[in-house]
Amino acid sequence: MPRVVVLGLDGLSHTLVERLTREGVMPRLSGLLSGAVSGAMESTLPEISPVAWTTFFTASSPSEHGIFGFTDFQFPGYAVRFNASGRIQRPALWDWLGLRSRRSVVLNVPMTFPARPLFGIMVSGFLAADLNRAGYPAWVTSFLKESGYRLEADFEQVHRDRNAFLKEIRQTLAGRAALLDRFWEETWDFFFLAVTDTDRMNHFFYAEYEEQGPVHGAFLAFYRQVDDIIGQLLDRVEALWAQGERDLCLVLLSDHGFCGVKEEFHLNRWLKAHGFQSEVGPEARVLALDPTRLYLNRPPRFERGRVRPADAPALLQDLQSRLRAERAVEGIAIGRDIYGPAAPESAPDLVVLPAPGYEFKARFTTGPVYTPSPLQGTHTRKDAFYLIRTADGPAIHPKVDNILDLGRFLFSRFGLDRKETNDEPSRRLGPDQS
Repeated sequence: MPRVVVLGLDGLSHTLVERLTREGVMPRLSGLLSGAVSGAMESTLPEISPVAWTTFFTASSPSEHGIFGFTDFQFPGYAVRFNASGRIQRPALWDWLGLRSRRSVVLNVPMTFPARPLFGIMVSGFLAADLNRAGYPAWVTSFLKESGYRLEADFEQVHRDRNAFLKEIRQTLAGRAALLDRFWEETWDFFFLAVTDTDRMNHFFYAEYEEQGPVHGAFLAFYRQVDDIIGQLLDRVEALWAQGERDLCLVLLSDHGFCGVKEEFHLNRWLKAHGFQSEVGPEARVLALDPTRLYLNRPPRFERGRVRPADAPALLQDLQSRLRAERAVEGIAIGRDIYGPAAPESAPDLVVLPAPGYEFKARFTTGPVYTPSPLQGTHTRKDAFYLIRTADGPAIHPKVDNILDLGRFLFSRFGLDRKETNDEPSRRLGPDQS
């Protein structure tokens, strides 16, 4: 029976992998690369964690799983809500495996909060907000509390005391290693651990790594700690291979790439400056959500929509023409081209493709359109990283152009083909099977 181990490294780009392994910072990852199939792949549109990770673990596109960003409008109104695990419209891989009585251990994976029943064990990841709802079954929550597990480092602390934040993020990273230690010996067919602290380190200190600033040494020490986790996982996998589990597959991946930041670009402020909205709500013609999604205020999506169907094409054309003139914009993707004609109402009409180095924000605030960024790194759609290793080295060569391809490869390892998961989207686990 095939088994799969996945290590997610949020925001660890293929370029950064090449640099850190070449510089000797990550020797265990370097050794793993030598016997694996690996490379760069594209992320989703937009290239952010909720969309990308959900695409990966459901092996479905955003138009199928229904997650387009951190937030969505509460249609047909204008209030905004955060997305959570209950909003995902497609079963995850562990749901399908549970139907076949195959157990999963899912640890710190984004978009799994609150933890939902599965045939196995779950510790919720980003945006987990409460330990009481972050573990399944109940004894897992007890372990998290008793061990002092931290869901996330305090992001605000980095602006008050960088040294204290660096200490805290390494402690949080150590907590991910503790999850590996505690849950590896459980019974499982699918083991998935995500390290999300890599994304935080890159956001706050990427430029200092590139320019060898004051935190350069701490950045390298952090990634040596990440490499140690990779080594711990690899040692465990190699032990199983040595015991005869030749059908065990190891996968590493990131959800998007990274680069340095030039400026922030505030999309809703831009809409106001160009007359597309005067306020958030019925009077607006266009509204933006994190970080690069644009929605026409049209019925029936919005109950008080003011954009008539006949006016929509010209409005979209005007939006595209004006946005393309901005230095922060590399291109525009039209919603129907990305998501297809059957996309749900929550799908955006346009998605902006940021130029390299521009951090997009879509908060409903006032102020300049372009502002200096408190961050040092930002996401890129290209240059996400993947690696596949089997007991016999690079014995398989799947076509992986993007993170959806990698998710489909994972499903195929368990004999779950695309037709089966498309034909029965509503199947769910029954009562608690743990």
